[in-house]
Amino acid sequence: MIKSAVAVAALLIAASIGCEARAQSGTVAAPVANSVPPRIFHVFATPDGETHFEELMVASTAGVLPLTGLRAISYKPNKVDWHHAPAPQFAINLTGDLEVETSDGSKHKIGPGDLVFMEDTTGKGHVTRLLSPVTALFIVPTANFDVRAWAKGTP
Repeated sequence: MIKSAVAVAALLIAASIGCEARAQSGTVAAPVANSVPPRIFHVFATPDGETHFEELMVASTAGVLPLTGLRAISYKPNKVDWHHAPAPQFAINLTGDLEVETSDGSKHKIGPGDLVFMEDTTGKGHVTRLLSPVTALFIVPTANFDVRAWAKGTP
């Protein structure tokens, strides 16, 4: 069951970043020709405890994501005050809109199909404002996954 759930996660991530994916043999094909490079929103903490938000562009040389787990959760509109990601993980909204506020004061709207990598497991954390009902997938990568290196297409 986990292998099939992870395969589904790989397909959804591939779709959200503009790649063509195949469920056969767990492979993901090369990115589809696209005028807009795929992106990942990255929420992370710095050593001073501040949480930041950055947009990473995904290189066409980025490999298959090493994934280990998947959860689907639905939420009603509300505000989740300051909290941390329980572990480094991807989140993809399937439905609904939310806003993430980081401790540096920035606010960012996240909508259906947006891919977020939450890595703020320490520091001040972030606030989540669910602006509508949201259903999201939370996808866990392997230990020591480096999202920046992956996005650059480096091992």
